[in-house]
Order: sequence, then C-alpha cells, then structure tokens
Amino acid sequence: MAAKRTAPPPPPPTPNPIPNRRALASGAGSASPSKRMLAFHFLRALSRISSATPVACRTRTIRRAAYFSMARAASPRRSWSRALLRQVRVRRAVRSRRAVLMRRRVVSAAPAPPLGVRSISAGQITSAPLAGAPPPRQAGEPARADALRRLVPGGGEMEYCSLLEETADYVRCLRAQVQLMQGLVDLFSGQ
Repeated sequence: MAAKRTAPPPPPPTPNPIPNRRALASGAGSASPSKRMLAFHFLRALSRISSATPVACRTRTIRRAAYFSMARAASPRRSWSRALLRQVRVRRAVRSRRAVLMRRRVVSAAPAPPLGVRSISAGQITSAPLAGAPPPRQAGEPARADALRRLVPGGGEMEYCSLLEETADYVRCLRAQVQLMQGLVDLFSGQ
C-alpha cells in the first residue's frame, strides 16, 4: 500500500507595510476607509508639517492634513472625497501661482473677472450660471437639505437621495478620523 502524499501548506502571507487603497474596513462590505489607510495617510501628512511653523498655521495645516488623509483613504467614487481633493489641488495651484508671481515680481494691471463671467465684449458682460449651483428643490425635500448641502463637501450640486448617502458615508469617515486622533492623543499622552 502506497502512502498518500500531500503538498505542504503554503506559507502565510507577509503583511504589507504600506496598505493599499483596496484594503477594506473591518466589515467586509463596508464603504468607509480602512483605519490603516486613514492612519497611514494622516501620519504621512503630519510628518511633512514643520515644527518651525507658527502655531496658528500649524493647527490649520493639521486640520487640512486630516481632511486630506480622510479623502485619500475614502473611495474615489464618493463625491465628498473628490470635492476635498479638488480643494487641495486648487489650493496648491494658487500657492504655486503666487510663488511664480513673487519670483517674477509681476504686478497685474487688470483685475481678474468675477466668477461665472464668460466674456466681456464692447462693454457687455455675458455670464453663465456657476457650475456649483444647487439642483432645483425636489418635491417633498425638506428645507434642512440646504443646510446639509453646505456641511458636506461637494454637496451643493447633489440631488437629495445621493446627498443622504454621501452624508452617511462622510459621517462614518469623520467618526473613524476622530477615533484615530483620539488614539494618537492617548498614545502620546502616555495613557
């Protein structure tokens, strides 16, 4: 009688030191960002903040780093995360444009046209509606929806149903961010 041969079991997978975007949260079907991704992006953003910056600027920079890390860790399909990342890109573009202007010492003689203005020709101003205009109010939509649109990043151009879904995901991510920050405070305060 011949003995049955079995293959040795495969070695356990090695943990990834840098978590990827596809890492799921603790629940299998959860849409919120994984705590590891949130912590990874937040700590990386914090490490870039210089201790030489003034305290007022440092607190603003830490707040921006927290929002940026939360948006990076969230699903790119979420409009609130895309809106936060768009704000960061715009802020960086403005900052780099200021740096170029400071280097060249260029003084602009013509003021920039107001938002929404398409063209100025022969003294006439034709304007287009702003891209971020809220959609028309739907039937049965409560008046508080406008306040909710102001609270959720990118909520200004969402319809009511998608606004509620985005708000639920945004609150879930904010809760994870608060837990991460509380954990960091506990870690560094020695408790």
